[in-house]
Amino acid sequence: MNKMRAVYKDNQGATYSCPVEIHDNKWMMVTSEGFRLITLEFQDDVAGTLSFVGYREAEPDTRLHLEPRQPGQSSLAQLQSAAAKVEAQARADRRRAHQKTVQEAQPDPREIAATMRVNAEYAALKKPRGRGVYIIKGEQ
Repeated sequence: MNKMRAVYKDNQGATYSCPVEIHDNKWMMVTSEGFRLITLEFQDDVAGTLSFVGYREAEPDTRLHLEPRQPGQSSLAQLQSAAAKVEAQARADRRRAHQKTVQEAQPDPREIAATMRVNAEYAALKKPRGRGVYIIKGEQ
């Protein structure tokens, strides 16, 4: 399920968003103070009064997770290792998605047989009957 965010706007037009989740069978905002009802106006400690605009999907987190540095490892090697893990995961995800698409696209043998039968019937109808059927123009 895609993560959603409630979007609010202040008087100057700046937008703010907050993650939303189902809590007690209601959609609620997840704030630093806990769950809050989604209302038309929201009083923020920093931005003041915010007006509800709508919902949007949350962007995926694209930050790298850096493991603690190994003894003697440079920060560049640490960064390269983290990037390689992310790339390997993305490659595996793409491969799984491709395999799923290929499996779903496999044609049904019964449909293929039915299509071939119908095509053979049409071909038989178009095939001329008898030998040497020609149109003769004029007499000689």
